[in-house]
Amino acid sequence: MKTRTLVISLLILISFTRTYGQILHTESFSVILDTSKLIKGNIVPDFKFQNLKENLIEFENTSDITFRMKKSAITIANKIELSKYGKEVLLSGGFLYIEYRKTFDSRFVFEPYSQLHWSESRGLELKYAGGINLRYRIYLSEMIGFYFGTGPFYEFEKWNYHGVRDDLVPTNPIDVVREQYKLGSYVSFKLKTDFNFDFDISLYYQSSFEELFASPRLASSSSIKYNFTEHLGLVLQYQNIYDYKPVVPIDKLYNKILFSFEVSF
Repeated sequence: MKTRTLVISLLILISFTRTYGQILHTESFSVILDTSKLIKGNIVPDFKFQNLKENLIEFENTSDITFRMKKSAITIANKIELSKYGKEVLLSGGFLYIEYRKTFDSRFVFEPYSQLHWSESRGLELKYAGGINLRYRIYLSEMIGFYFGTGPFYEFEKWNYHGVRDDLVPTNPIDVVREQYKLGSYVSFKLKTDFNFDFDISLYYQSSFEELFASPRLASSSSIKYNFTEHLGLVLQYQNIYDYKPVVPIDKLYNKILFSFEVSF
């Protein structure tokens, strides 16, 4: 009865959360809860081909993998998005993310990480970020993981005006480069159930040290996964990012919904 009540509460929470773009929702990547498991990962591929006047190719793949080595873990995640019509590239985007953390020996652990990210549709030519979080394990069992993390990081971003509405583009647009030192924080909750459903919810807060509460970036990620087998599941994921002060005048709120099959191991 308690499990059903918790699941219903999570479904309500997921229905009201959304997702966005310059922040990577890193807590949605694989986390090893079972200390007997040495490796865990997910692959979500999507490929489309249409032979129109020119060949239209659309490819997207998101994958992440976590390796456990004694009492430490390394997570590597990447994403590739590509839409090509003939020789013309319509859309390109993706990221590469690497993280290291101590796992099972302490409630408090340090997790250094680095990230490379680009998104042509948003006008983000290049983003690099690197930092270190102090991660606190609030609660951990075989079925539940509850975490909080916070720490400083360096961020470099280069933006163009490809994602800006025509009436907001300046007469002579020049790429905008921004470098900042920021504080990032997150809360993450993961639940495995006895009736084939998994839930994953995470919230993120990032802001420069000069304006900790004035103009942050906020984000969330919520997903429900139904497991057909141990290695194949159907995933509904909803993510968002809200930027109080975008570098270029794009929409402050960005949403993404993903409905796909997931191969896990």
